[in-house]
Amino acid sequence: MLFHLPHSRLRRRLRNTVILSLSGLALAMPLHAETAINAVTLSTAGLAMIEAEGQMGVEPITLSVARDDIDDFLKSLWVLDPAGAVPFVTMTGPGSFEDAFAHFPFAPQDVTDPVRLFGTMIGAPLIVERRGEQWQGLNMGVTQREGEHGTVPVLNLQAEDGTLHSFEMDDALGVRFADAADQATLSDALRAWRASANPRRVELTLDSEDRTPRDVGLVYLQDAPLWRTAWRAVDTDEGIRLIGWAVVENTTGIDWDNIQLTLATGSVRAIEAQLYARTYAHREQAGDYPAPAPMIAAEPQFRGAIAEMAPSGGRAAMADMADSAASVSVSADDGDSFSRFTLGTPVTLAAGQMMSVPFLSEDLPDARLVLYRGGQGDVHPVIALSLENPLPLRLPAGVLTLYEDGRGHAGDAMIPELAPGATEIVDFARDTAVEVREETTSTEAVREMRIAGGMLHVSEDLERRVTYRIEGAADEAREVTIDHPRRAGWRVSSATGPEERPDAWRWVVEVPAGERAQLVVTERQPRTRRVGVLDMDVPTLAYWEGRAVSDEVRETLARIAELRREVLESENAQRRLAGEVQALEREQERLVNLIVQLGDDSQANRERRARVDAIDAEIVQARDASEAAGERVETLRAQIREIVGAR
Repeated sequence: MLFHLPHSRLRRRLRNTVILSLSGLALAMPLHAETAINAVTLSTAGLAMIEAEGQMGVEPITLSVARDDIDDFLKSLWVLDPAGAVPFVTMTGPGSFEDAFAHFPFAPQDVTDPVRLFGTMIGAPLIVERRGEQWQGLNMGVTQREGEHGTVPVLNLQAEDGTLHSFEMDDALGVRFADAADQATLSDALRAWRASANPRRVELTLDSEDRTPRDVGLVYLQDAPLWRTAWRAVDTDEGIRLIGWAVVENTTGIDWDNIQLTLATGSVRAIEAQLYARTYAHREQAGDYPAPAPMIAAEPQFRGAIAEMAPSGGRAAMADMADSAASVSVSADDGDSFSRFTLGTPVTLAAGQMMSVPFLSEDLPDARLVLYRGGQGDVHPVIALSLENPLPLRLPAGVLTLYEDGRGHAGDAMIPELAPGATEIVDFARDTAVEVREETTSTEAVREMRIAGGMLHVSEDLERRVTYRIEGAADEAREVTIDHPRRAGWRVSSATGPEERPDAWRWVVEVPAGERAQLVVTERQPRTRRVGVLDMDVPTLAYWEGRAVSDEVRETLARIAELRREVLESENAQRRLAGEVQALEREQERLVNLIVQLGDDSQANRERRARVDAIDAEIVQARDASEAAGERVETLRAQIREIVGAR
């Protein structure tokens, strides 16, 4: 559960109760007159937990629940009954109106129009009265007749002796059903209309079989907006005075009258369940494949924080801002999934109204700093506060307004959730009197290089040097804090040792007024690379040859580059010879076709036949040379494989 259940005062009163979970709730509902709200807990999960008491026994407790909240009501209602009776909740269903008229002999619109009603109830026994006279018979329906003032409806009746009567349906005519069952059907239809008068609310009754008058406890949840925190901080010579204000809104639909208000926070799961609307199982249709069952999506989780404070009384107003802030007394406790604190003063707040109240006050050490975050491209450092949570509970996130004591507003900031003992830097202004410039250079130095298994193994050191050049303020000296971002796998060094933080290395640089200072940060990262040598091209081989640190590797790479050039020459020759063969074959084919077309024994044809024979010899010669070039390529590749140790 999201909250401690039940409230301590309610628990003491109902210590011997039986608790029945009808499962979690969110309602905006005016309760029965005998039901009173004692406590409300607002959560950062977007829920309000309401603790109430009501009298049950002779009469049930009646509730009116907003239609949008009925699912949460059915999900999480807790009933605490000192008699130990089994409670039950009854209500109209979502389709009760349609269900009712599905069994009536008339439609919903017929009930609101007597002409249509009697038109559908033909044959029903009726009793008709006009000016003291009474007729009884069977309903024959309603017809239209022209009268003095236009068309009028006429009710037709067959009397018991068979006589037919017609009655104009005017103000003097009274008609009722003679059959009690028909009259009961009409009454049921009217009640169905009455129950559907307000579709935005659902009427419920909470009851049990025990008729003994007694007080019972109700605990339920209701959808509610998140309560927010607005922090105030006063920067004084003695330190920071931090005051937290909670902003809450009463959206429960019920006036709060001297209730106990609790603010809760934590990382809990809140799920929206569809429990009131009708859900039908899918049934396979003949010849159809069954559709997959629908999936229910859980509502996203919400996160928050809450602080614990010992009771502290208010202070008299004084000239200094630091002495003018007080907070209400609170009591707090912590749990595995959430924390909460309860205001010591009862709260009265009408439905729909908002309230802001200070709930925490704490003195913190002076923690102002001029901070420059490296790697972000800023020119001016920020002015920030380093806030540490000294309490055993989490501090909720919220906006912070900072004042300088005796001077006024100094800026705003956002405070994230703070766990106990956690520290967070929050920015509230920018120091435009100070400028910081970053200069970055990078180098790579090979430490070792070897060739094995067809691979070039390179061990190198990457070095990155960042210089922070600080232009000081003209009016006064500054202590500029430099946060250099941490990068995974990199070692950092500088003239002075840094402070290690989760996301940065931190240095504090003294900058005299009107002067310059600098901080040089050197980062190193060892890196090992493996590069395939067999298919390495000549420019790449030359690059690694130039970076080799040993003569042996350098000479080996030079030899491989030489062999690689010979391979390229042989491959080029092989491609050139293959092209020559193709050209010779095309020329030979052209000559043969021409000889066949002419078909004579002329001198020109005899020369063509001689050329065809000569081309045969040239093709054989080119193919032999191409095969020799291919063999040369394989020989050279084998030599490279042997040198690099590849199989």
